[in-house]
Amino acid sequence: MGNDEQLGLDLVVDVKPNAWATWVEPQRRAAQVRKLLNRAELPALPSEPWDFESDEAIQINDVIAELFPDIEAVTLSENADLVDQLVCFSGEWFIRYLDARWCDLTDMPSGYNDCKDISIYDGIKPGVAFKFADWKTCTAEFLVKFVIEHEFLDIVELVSVGFWRLHKDGGPLFSELSESFPDHPPFV
Repeated sequence: MGNDEQLGLDLVVDVKPNAWATWVEPQRRAAQVRKLLNRAELPALPSEPWDFESDEAIQINDVIAELFPDIEAVTLSENADLVDQLVCFSGEWFIRYLDARWCDLTDMPSGYNDCKDISIYDGIKPGVAFKFADWKTCTAEFLVKFVIEHEFLDIVELVSVGFWRLHKDGGPLFSELSESFPDHPPFV
């Protein structure tokens, strides 16, 4: 495949009626995060983000890279549950450490970090919303593509740096800093 060609990904995680309420349910997402942590033989997410050079960060990064050696691995129907685990796990880093929130972007206008060439879920479009002045968002599809094309360590580093800057000396939560970052996406 040439560099100019887009890879159309059509993996669809089947979601039933009341799809969003079912998907976003905290216990369901926590179970998905737990499954990925178990694969990496890690006990739990820490109360503060790992340093990107920590053994834990490298361990989870290696497991994710093994599960998804390339973006095509995301398209395999047998990987649907693994992809959902990756979505829940990656999003949890922003939710837990940077005061972001899950939202359903199904009927929302396009925003930052949309990913039009991947569709993971049927009937919903999970995304992570950051409380900037105009609620910039990042779709689950973009998170997956970003992690696979780069490394999960990039997420760990970004979140770790953001966390420490925002919480140093009891600083404000991410959502309280919207005036400081008025036109910047959460990450690119």
